[in-house]
This record gives sequence, C-alpha cells and structure tokens, in this order.
Amino acid sequence: MDLRFTLAGLIVGLLVGISGVGGSSILAPILILFLGVKPIVAVGTDLLYSVPTKLLATYVHWRARNIDGRVVLTLVIGGAPGVVLGLLTVAAVRSHMSYADFNAAARHWIGVAILLASAGALAAQFFARRKGAAEEAPPRDVPTRAALIATGFVVGWLVSLTSVGSGSVTLPLLMFALPRVQLRRLIGSEIAYAACIIPVAAAGHSLAGDVNWRASLSLIVGSLPGAYAGSKLCSRVDENWLRPAIVGVLAFAGSRLI
Repeated sequence: MDLRFTLAGLIVGLLVGISGVGGSSILAPILILFLGVKPIVAVGTDLLYSVPTKLLATYVHWRARNIDGRVVLTLVIGGAPGVVLGLLTVAAVRSHMSYADFNAAARHWIGVAILLASAGALAAQFFARRKGAAEEAPPRDVPTRAALIATGFVVGWLVSLTSVGSGSVTLPLLMFALPRVQLRRLIGSEIAYAACIIPVAAAGHSLAGDVNWRASLSLIVGSLPGAYAGSKLCSRVDENWLRPAIVGVLAFAGSRLI
C-alpha cells in the first residue's frame, strides 16, 4: 500500500462524489506529473481504480433517487460502441509507435482531454445558472435521444483513449440536452453511465498490460470513503465556489501535459 496514492484517491473520490466532475481529469495529471506513472499506464490504472469508486457513488445516488434510468440507458446505447472504438484506436496507434513515442502521444492526448474537460466544467457552471428548480422527465423526442446517444458515443471513445471525460464532458452536455432536469439527477445519471462503461475500458487496458495493480489498490482504498462522503455531501456543498475551483485546477493540469 502506498499512502501517496491513497491520499490522491481520497481527494479525487471526494470530488467525484460531490460534483460528478474532476475525477480522472485531476487524477491523471497527479499520477503523471507528481507520482511518476507513465501516461498510458496512468490511463489504465485510473480506469481500474474508477470502477469501484463509480459503482459506490452510483449506489449512493441511487439510494437518494438521483438517477434517471432512461437517460443512463440511452447514454449506454452510444457509449458501448464508443468504448470499443477507443480501445481499438489505442491498439492501432500503439502498433505503429515505439513505447516511448506512444507514451509521449498519450500524454498530449490526456492534456487535450483535460482542457476539454475544463471547458466542459465551465459550460456546466454556465448552464447551471440557467436551470430552473423544477424537475421533469426527460423529453422523448428524437433529437434529444439522438443527442444523448451521440454524447454517450463520444464520451465512451474519449474515456477509453485517455480515461478523462466520463463526468467533466458528459455533465455539461446533459445539462444542455436536458435543461429542465434537476442538476442533482443529472450528476447521478452521468455517474451511473460512467459505472457502466468504465469497467469495459478498464478490462481492455488491463489485457493490454497498461495497469499498475498496486497503485490501483492504493487509490481504491482512499477513493471509496472519499466517494461515499462526497455523494452524501452532494446536496449540501455550494457549487458556486466548487466548480470554478475545479475548472482552474483542470486548466492548469491540462496545460502542464501538452
């Protein structure tokens, strides 16, 4: 057990539970910049650690009735093929590069994905201010369903490629597509969606040998209590200061990796 990884898992798990964003986007640069993990191994390790963390957060949000099953199912319809395509993309790129070049490329991919995530978190803050307090079932029209499937596909591909995006990218897109659904239910739904696709991506990277199992175990030990506590605090924390802080950290971390 490595206490450095355990502390990192605790901090990131807390953020995931509270806001649904910032998990892999913050953990990936911590692993690469501060804990010396190779970029592609950081992706696989991040994904594996995320599996129990997301499952626990999903359970807590389900108990609190913060999950919309129809939204999650529609996202998974697009996300499942997106994850597979992402794993195939990684395999195709790695077959044409040396290990060192592949890690350098992965570092840049992660940096770009994190900057995208920071923009997504900023967009989420913007949309949150426009949302009303009323909650209603998500619209069933074709454009909304198509948008959710497309969102699931893009996020699935991005997660397999970089481990980043399951929350930071999904949440603002959901807020745009479903403006009248309560933010709390959107957070719970995107966490549940991530819990569906991340195990598949983690399994693919594990089979490719891109996982540091000791680091993942240490991260999990810290992240589980963090995710549980964060999910309990979700309705009590003032998002007006939390999200801008996350955006700033994400933008800084992404710029260091590009």
